[in-house]
Amino acid sequence: MTWLCVWALLVCLAGCRDMSAARLPAPQASDATPVILILTPTPVPTLVPTVVREPTAQPTVPVPTEEPTASLSPHSCGELLETHYAAASQHCLVSETGGFCNGGLPPQVSPASDALDAPAAQLAADAVERLRSPPLSAADGGGLLWLRLEGDILIDALIIGGLEMNNRVTSTSEMADWRSFTIESQPAAGECPGLPPLGALVVQGLYGQRADVFINGVASEINGTLIALTQGEHTKFLSIEGRSVLVAFGQTVTLEVGEQLELLYQPGDWTRPAQLPASPTLLDAELIRHMPVALFGRPVPIPQPGYGQTQGLVNMRAAPSLSGRLLYQVPAGETMGILGRSSDGKWLHIRLGNGETGWMSAELLAGKQDAAQIQAIYDITPEPPQRYGDYAHLATVAVPRGSNLREAPDTSFRVLRTLPYGTEVSLRARSPYSPWVQVKAGDELGWMALFTLQTEAVISSLPINYDVPLPTRATATPSFSFGGGHAYPNPDGGY
Repeated sequence: MTWLCVWALLVCLAGCRDMSAARLPAPQASDATPVILILTPTPVPTLVPTVVREPTAQPTVPVPTEEPTASLSPHSCGELLETHYAAASQHCLVSETGGFCNGGLPPQVSPASDALDAPAAQLAADAVERLRSPPLSAADGGGLLWLRLEGDILIDALIIGGLEMNNRVTSTSEMADWRSFTIESQPAAGECPGLPPLGALVVQGLYGQRADVFINGVASEINGTLIALTQGEHTKFLSIEGRSVLVAFGQTVTLEVGEQLELLYQPGDWTRPAQLPASPTLLDAELIRHMPVALFGRPVPIPQPGYGQTQGLVNMRAAPSLSGRLLYQVPAGETMGILGRSSDGKWLHIRLGNGETGWMSAELLAGKQDAAQIQAIYDITPEPPQRYGDYAHLATVAVPRGSNLREAPDTSFRVLRTLPYGTEVSLRARSPYSPWVQVKAGDELGWMALFTLQTEAVISSLPINYDVPLPTRATATPSFSFGGGHAYPNPDGGY
């Protein structure tokens, strides 16, 4: 009996303990502190308002933050960027004039519109007053937009990465839309070493023609290629091709290739500089070293800081050696960009104003340069940049009666066959002495006159084939002229 009582008592105690535990009230969560968001005006109207979080009376539970994105290796970074750039090129590199074309992620547009949300989408320039493109990212792509304007502006502009653009032409102005605009750069995502560090605007005049625009209140006469971006409270204008003339507060500054001009602005006000312009300085190459030049309407190699000038007649050669093939004898007074130098420092790889490249003896060139800032060192001449994809090499016969395929680049050479109208060919090279290109038609290689072909390729980016025979009337030393007599774009426009 005693044993049974003890057993019952133990069961009762166990059951009572379990029931008591089941009846304990669950701990109540403390009430969440309300979050108040206040939208505050910014010095310049933006598409994204400033958000301020009010302090709370009680401490809030910290919200875990995402781990920072791991940096990509240069190889994987480069591959991802090439994929994004090639897709953007296919979408927009040969789009219509008169508006914007989106080659990347959707930009924010004002007045509000989703017309540019899809890749390859286009929107007339006069339908946009403000545009903000997303920063570049190797993982996701980013902002890549083209702005092509016609009429009396004649510019081919490319927005690379995070950039805000505002049209400053008022409805009462007689200027065309987007002839005057402001820009503000945003930094790129930091996961990729191959990204340009800041959003930028690349502005090119059509080949052989001047572009006149106002950028951040600076009158800009562009004969070549100019890159504009903002950093801190400064706007920087970087000349990478040709010559640009900038006017601020009535003071004129000439920018040669390889130079830049930096102007100070009041915080948040990009409509006019806050100081008179100083003298140009050497190009800050790090700002633009990773620019995707193959996306430019006219691809140009990024020059080194500074430029060269001929003082007298100077030979330009195909290689950094006295035994290198003589290309031109360049007259005095020519200004040229510097692309690199030879390993022994005796030769400079240069680019003339007509786009042709070659080597010149460094000691024969004056100008504005600093050998210590020339970081590109090589002895084998690199190929010039060319567009991505099919635009780089495809052409079609544009003569209704067909065009002759010849064994060498001149009408004095034998005709291999006649290609019918519309025949597609692949461009391979250009002539060293005539406006002809080497093409491959099916399995056959030959030469065709450039004017008989329709192409979007940049002819100056094709390699020169120096091994072709000379016609009896040609000279082994071409004279210095527009394009040097080479197959080159039409000087009256286009590429």
